[in-house]
Parts: sequence; C-alpha cells; structure tokens
Amino acid sequence: MLTLEIPEQLQRKIAVMASLAEQTPEQLALEMLEEHLDHHSAYIESAYLQRSARNRARLDRAIQEIKEIKGSRLD
Repeated sequence: MLTLEIPEQLQRKIAVMASLAEQTPEQLALEMLEEHLDHHSAYIESAYLQRSARNRARLDRAIQEIKEIKGSRLD
C-alpha cells in the first residue's frame, strides 16, 4: 500500500469536488490518479508508434477521421 501526504489546501479542493460528485475524497483522488496514469500511458504508446513512418501515417489518418466525424456531428 502507498501512503501519500496531501497538503491541506489540496485536500479541501478534493473534498469540494468529491461532494459534487457524491464520492468520498479518497474515491475521487484515486479516480483522478488512475485517469491521469491512463492518459500518460496513451501518450507513451503514441510516442512509441510515432517512431515508425508507417504507423505515424496511420495515426495521422485516424486523427483526421475523428476530426471529420466530430465536425459532421456539429453540422
């Protein structure tokens, strides 16, 4: 188990957000940490894939397709 010492000012912010989300501060803090780690992992994977020209082109196409789909939904 990992024990963290969280500054009081940050604890207050977490408590406010947790009450709005109907969670305990501990639940919210863990959820936020997990989400951050998931995003970090995605960035690491993307950087790895960008090393190959072929994969870079595939990623660029996929990003463009996502942007086009989002744009068409707004029309």
